[in-house]
Amino acid sequence: MPGHSSIPHGPLSFENLLQSVGLSEREADAVRTIVIGLTAADAAPLMGVGASTVGSYRQRAFQKLGVTTRADFLRIPECALWQEALCQDATGDDEPLGRALEPQFHNDAQRNTEGDDSPVSIKSYPLLFLKCLVISLVVVSSVVLLSIFLRPKPAYLDSPNGFISSDYGDIPDVTGMRADAAAFALASADYYPEFVPRSSLDTPGTTLCVSEIGDMKDATPDRSAIAWEGGSVSGYNLSGDWKAYVLIDVAV
Repeated sequence: MPGHSSIPHGPLSFENLLQSVGLSEREADAVRTIVIGLTAADAAPLMGVGASTVGSYRQRAFQKLGVTTRADFLRIPECALWQEALCQDATGDDEPLGRALEPQFHNDAQRNTEGDDSPVSIKSYPLLFLKCLVISLVVVSSVVLLSIFLRPKPAYLDSPNGFISSDYGDIPDVTGMRADAAAFALASADYYPEFVPRSSLDTPGTTLCVSEIGDMKDATPDRSAIAWEGGSVSGYNLSGDWKAYVLIDVAV
């Protein structure tokens, strides 16, 4: 499966798992970014789509993999093995290269302190340049990685990210919004909002996706209220001229 050039592939066992369950390349890229620690908003510019679309790809991939949450996905053995390898790479030691360079520098310095008043040997200049180049590359790589992994989490979306077509009409795509704002947007469009809490690494209260749309005769009053760290949504009344119910997954 040829992936996006800026998104790394995992070990063979991981890639075989994705292929065995029939993931599309977009779905595969979406879950690869989970393993390397990116949120949907972080992954969106790499994939050239919106954060909500990344979330939709991930949800479809989860269904094919037989999991329901990000945490469940990361517990899959092939995912855990890749994460362990990434951790080992992140704590790797570049010392062998340093040790390979040091003897020549030590010998040059020793010759200069043993009565040789001439400047540093011309032979040492290429080695000095190489050492400076290695240090520069390490510094630049560190800055790039820090800017990716330590960037602040994005704020909730203020408004729906377009619409989702359904048998009941166009439904606001509230993925990425805070749950109470998402519920208001749905109710304002005459859709009855229901919620299901999901364990997630996303900010608590974030709407992860629209997971179900159905006839009002199947609506469940107990699912019209939800609470999370730092906020809550009170229940909605079933009576009213609702077009359909919309179930949304919310990070808690």
